Amino acid sequence: MPGEGSAAEAEDFCRMCGYGEDRFWDAGWPTGAICDCCGNESGIGDMGATPGSWSGVEGLHAFRGWWLGAGAGWERPRRRPDGWDVLRQLENIPPHWRTPAPPPPDRARRLAERASHGSLGTETVCRICGLPGEVLWRGGRPTETLCPACGAESGIDDLGTPGDWDALHGIRARRGYWAAVGAPWAVPAARPATWDLREQLARVPDAWR
Repeated sequence: MPGEGSAAEAEDFCRMCGYGEDRFWDAGWPTGAICDCCGNESGIGDMGATPGSWSGVEGLHAFRGWWLGAGAGWERPRRRPDGWDVLRQLENIPPHWRTPAPPPPDRARRLAERASHGSLGTETVCRICGLPGEVLWRGGRPTETLCPACGAESGIDDLGTPGDWDALHGIRARRGYWAAVGAPWAVPAARPATWDLREQLARVPDAWR
């Protein structure tokens, strides 16, 4: 049906990555345009998205989180501008495709689910954003440490299972949301002066991409 989640208006920026050299939706209908940047096809990867709730936009965040974790490569590399800045491009995503924020986690449920999720043993790199340094998991058990960059709490916000596409959905969605709202640091003073989002995301272990 028309309007899959959007007002009946033209959308000239990709809902996933913010690239803006095409018309992706028009009068509530997808054009079938394939984004030169992230490769999303309007009406396929972003079909079913509805603004106003986390569940309505979570799929967009998950695709974006996967794309970012995989290196934010371009579908058509020759179209990539010199000096391209992924964070600046993400700012083009209309606010209703970036928000609202994920709801507070059901801690009791997450605690009960821990045993069924995987681990790489001792992990010192954030599964969500790739920040190294903190001991987030030790011997397969979460330390419940908050990441200074994305703010994720180990064992609560980063549960997943390596090699399971569906089980990585939550990690990717949180990564995609965090980047889409500007990648704010939970501890601003910890952010390096020359920090680069893509360089940090490149440190995310392959198992959590």
